[in-house]
Amino acid sequence: MATTNAATTYLENKLLSFLFKNNAGSITSPGDSIYIGLATAVSDAEAGTLTEVNTTSEDANYTRQQVAAADWTLTSSSADQQTVSNTSNIEYSASSGVANYTVTHAFIADAATSGNILFVGALDVSKTIASGDIFRINAGNLTVELK
Repeated sequence: MATTNAATTYLENKLLSFLFKNNAGSITSPGDSIYIGLATAVSDAEAGTLTEVNTTSEDANYTRQQVAAADWTLTSSSADQQTVSNTSNIEYSASSGVANYTVTHAFIADAATSGNILFVGALDVSKTIASGDIFRINAGNLTVELK
């Protein structure tokens, strides 16, 4: 599926401020406030600049999917690489059929709408969504790597 290893500038700044400036207020404890969204284009992954599926012109049923803290598995791949993966399927509602669209990226955000984009990753293969299609990220197929 997607391996997101492009942390946004926003997230990098928050993590460094938290670690090196003793600024706990610089980053919240997201816990259950992690949302997975779908993008049809990304112009700047580092800045978190992307085109999210449009609920007006593409799919009225689309919403970011919340993934609880308990639904992630943290593993240590090596001394210099850490990963976390989804433990359950992440499933979107059947497309409303407003228009076909092609999903090219998955992203992780800290809010159901708006908020901050934390990670962005390209899908292994872009997927065109037609009316009635259900987009699913199978368990273990969304991985975030920090190196």
